[in-house]
This record gives sequence, structure tokens and C-alpha cells, in this order.
Amino acid sequence: MSIQFSPVIAAQERGTGGAFSVKALDLAGAGDSASPVLVLDEFRVRGRPFPPHPHAGFAAVTYVFEDSPGGLRSRDSLGNDVITGPGGIVWTQTGSGLIHEELPADSNLELHGLQIFVNLSSKNRLAAPQMLRLEAHRVPEWRSEEGDRVRVLVGSFQGVSSALVPLEPFHLLDVELQGEISFDLPNAYNAVVYVVDGSLRVLADDRLQALSGSTAVALGGTGGPVTLAALHPSHLVVLSGPLIGEPLVVHGSFMMNTRSQIDATINRFESGKMGHLAPFSDD
Repeated sequence: MSIQFSPVIAAQERGTGGAFSVKALDLAGAGDSASPVLVLDEFRVRGRPFPPHPHAGFAAVTYVFEDSPGGLRSRDSLGNDVITGPGGIVWTQTGSGLIHEELPADSNLELHGLQIFVNLSSKNRLAAPQMLRLEAHRVPEWRSEEGDRVRVLVGSFQGVSSALVPLEPFHLLDVELQGEISFDLPNAYNAVVYVVDGSLRVLADDRLQALSGSTAVALGGTGGPVTLAALHPSHLVVLSGPLIGEPLVVHGSFMMNTRSQIDATINRFESGKMGHLAPFSDD
């Protein structure tokens, strides 16, 4: 068994100083090692900067960091209109397609979180769309005697499992690291480690990689143990799931396996088969 490291990926800051700013990770440089994670952005947003928009063929995930001053409002064409507070997560399985809008629950408060797009395999790409979510008080935690804390948003860690179960296996951990933690990366699984702030070392397969705030590394290969050791107290996220080695065709916010699937998805959207959002109200 062996684990390969991608080059270190530094987040690129965009849109600073306005209603929306993002630290975006260009995961293309990691090659297949980032799969099934397609997009990983740390964002800060105020107001209502983005109009409603369609999605299809993947999971659109928004995690609200615990330090976020405000919560997240999520609306979609399935009839959902919910508010998720700091520490909570919304996992939208877009499947065959839906229209949604996400914005700060309070336009006067900043929303700080992660936007994650997770690929789906061909067998589930056109599944019925569905919203899954957990509020902060329902997210289980693991703690060590050294002060390490792991919030298990999706999947499991050291026998602690989340109640949020998506269509395909995935793990999403929010970690406050004082000492070190370890996890096993299975064969044909990949992981992305993103450091929000602090600094740490990633150790696997007799290799060591240092990471600091706003940087990430992707791990893949035939599997093995991975250790994360803090150089300074650190806040990080770990995302992992099985490699999806299938063709991917992207058209805007639609992600499919073939061009014909893209064309069919555009037709569903333009013909109204993805439904419609209720008129916006901030009452």
C-alpha cells in the first residue's frame, strides 16, 4: 500500500473587499487525487450577491463555520426554504436537476463557510434531487485528551458517525488540532486536507508535507495510514471519498458524463422540469 501526495495547492483570493470574497482552491492541479471533490472554496458573503440558479449531476455542499456571525438560508425548487446556523451543513444532491438559492440568513451579518462540489458516479448522477442537512447540535464530535476536536459532518471518524448519509460514501471532518490525529485512507480513496488557519505536517508512507493557512494537499494511491500533526494550533477540514474515474463533461453548473446528457439537462431546465422557486421574501 502507498499514498501519493499532490503538489501543495495555495488558495487564490478573489473578490476581496466587496459583498463576496473567496479563497478558491484550483484542484485541477491535483489531477485525479482530488476526486471526488470538484470544488472547494472558503467564502465570506453579505447580502444577496447571487441570483437563483440551476444545478445538476453532483452534490452541492455548504458548511457554515462555527465562527460565522450569521447563518445560511437555502431555498430550492423542491419547496425547501430553511435556515442553517453556524456549525451546520446543507448537502444538496442535485441529481437530475433543481433550482436553488443560498444566501446569508441575515443580510446584515457576514456568512463564513465552505462551498464544496462533490462528484457523483454515473449510477447516481441522475438520481432524484434531495436536500439533506444537519444543524450544529446534531453534528457528533470526537475529542482527545490532548485537546484535539473533530466534528464529524459526514461519514465517520474513530467510531463516531454522522447521521447525514449521502448517496455515495464520503467523509467530511472539521478539525481543531492541538496535537495529532490519524486516519486510514482506503485503497482507491482520495483525501483533500485544507488548512483554514495554523500550520501542520501531513505524514503518510514515509513522506512529510508541511501546510499552512489557506493551503491544501490531495492524497491518493493504494491506501494506508495518514497522520496530521500540528506545528501550531490549527483549524482544518478533511474531505475524502472513492475515486470516480469516469468522463466528466461540465457546462456551467451542470456536470454529466456525456455531451448528450448535458443537452438533455439543458432541455429539462429550459422546459421547466427542474421546477421553480417561490417568490423571494425576507419576512
